[in-house]
Amino acid sequence: MSYFSFSASSNSFFTQIGSHFSASTFRTETALFTVYALCAIVVILIAVIAFMWIKNRNNAKYIPKDWVLHPAHIANTLNAARDENEKFEVQFHSDGEKRRSTTCRMASINEESVTIECSGLNNMQGDWVGKDIDCYFQVRKFGSGSTFFMFTTPITGVRSCTDGTAILTLKAPEKLEQRQKRAALRISPPQQYIMGLAAWSAPEGLIPKGKLDIRQWGRPMLTYLPEKSSQIALDNISAGGIKVRIPKAEMKTCGLDFKIGDKLFILLDLWDPDTGQRVRYWVLCRVQNPFIDFVTHDAELGMQFLYTAHSDTDNTSELEWNEDGLENGIESIGNWVMRRHLELYREKGI
Repeated sequence: MSYFSFSASSNSFFTQIGSHFSASTFRTETALFTVYALCAIVVILIAVIAFMWIKNRNNAKYIPKDWVLHPAHIANTLNAARDENEKFEVQFHSDGEKRRSTTCRMASINEESVTIECSGLNNMQGDWVGKDIDCYFQVRKFGSGSTFFMFTTPITGVRSCTDGTAILTLKAPEKLEQRQKRAALRISPPQQYIMGLAAWSAPEGLIPKGKLDIRQWGRPMLTYLPEKSSQIALDNISAGGIKVRIPKAEMKTCGLDFKIGDKLFILLDLWDPDTGQRVRYWVLCRVQNPFIDFVTHDAELGMQFLYTAHSDTDNTSELEWNEDGLENGIESIGNWVMRRHLELYREKGI
């Protein structure tokens, strides 16, 4: 009887162990299945996220950080320029290579349009409606200089006034670019890049056509040659003009009292490190901003480029005028200035 009791109890004991083992094995398998399932879900999620990221990256449009796209920000910037009475330089798109440009003032702005007033555009016709124009302007910030902007937008309306003023209605721009017109981008070039500078006083009534024998003008009234002559100095240059400084003593020597509208004929030699060559320019300039420094009494002349001339291949003293005006500046000088500006930016972080 005891034997059978022992056998029964043993069978019960092993049955319990077996049932516990089976349950433990089941729980282990369930846990492993759960872990595998979670891992699979994580992998799938990672794959989906990676696919969506790659797709969005391929489809996304690059937006430069200096673009202004928010309508409220655009309106605030234009209103600031209007409140400061800043001039807008407007350049008209045309089928030809030359683009006419003029200066305007902003009259009003709303959500749909911008109205500008342009003087000297008596011949503006309705056929300009629908054509694009480029507008360049600046907003002055106290203590931080000026920020330059430009935008391109179509003309939606033209109205001429009896006083010769044209009222242009423009579509409100969808974006502003923080970009200065290349003709206005100026730089104070490193001295080693200025190979020479000479200036003649242009005679009144000079007509920039045909040929010009520079020998008939005599010696230049002001010259700069490295380590030889410093009668005139180049302060800054852009595609549209230059600013020169004339010491007080030289002002007395040359006997000229520079006024707005005076014209100077300039010979300018620049060094181009990209080509390793000297580049020569013959340019007729108009004095725009004469200024006398109150401390040094030196003269500072801001001058606009009007016309260029080039030398004859057989006779270097005989020049021939390029009769097209320089409304958009001298492109090669603009490119030179841009490259020097980038050099200084990389070297000094300016």
